[in-house]
Amino acid sequence: ENHGVGFFILADEEPTINRKKFIEFCEELIARDLPRRIQWGINTRVTDIMRDKDLLPFYRKAGLVHVSLGTEAAAQLKLDQFNKETTVEQNKEAIRLLREADIFTEAQFIVGLDNETAETLEETFQMAWDWQPDLANWAMYTPWPFTPLFQELRDQVEVFDYSKYNFVTPIMKPKEMTRGGLLEGVLKNYRRFYMRKAL
Repeated sequence: ENHGVGFFILADEEPTINRKKFIEFCEELIARDLPRRIQWGINTRVTDIMRDKDLLPFYRKAGLVHVSLGTEAAAQLKLDQFNKETTVEQNKEAIRLLREADIFTEAQFIVGLDNETAETLEETFQMAWDWQPDLANWAMYTPWPFTPLFQELRDQVEVFDYSKYNFVTPIMKPKEMTRGGLLEGVLKNYRRFYMRKAL
């Protein structure tokens, strides 16, 4: 309030993992009458939204207005290396529950995995359109340098200019696509999603 802040995002990958602490945080915001002046957003998982579906109106009362969800893209759903904790229907239901609670929704998709194809990019677009989040974001799979994952995938990494590790530039080449084809597919998804939203 002293600094004129009207909105903030919790810089935590999953602030809802500890339900008790998150509820206490919301209670404190309400007790201080902050939601009247300050709203906020979080990144979290579909499983936490499903678990807390009865608490979503309370979270909204505490000022939560924006939830960015990590949702599995089509290529990701086909890989065993990812822990698939949710189904396509659970992703869709979590977005519906959030919108019902008057909370702005953003679906985050990771694309550009080794098994990405034009078909999986299209499947991911169709999922995004079916789920109808307020925002959809396609982020390039980016193994960070000096991590075990980077060493494991090094043969597929084609970009070593770390200034381009921005989740927008394709870093790896999928087996059946060029990096240029991957980027064009993602841009096509953005164009279609937001142009249809604007109509």
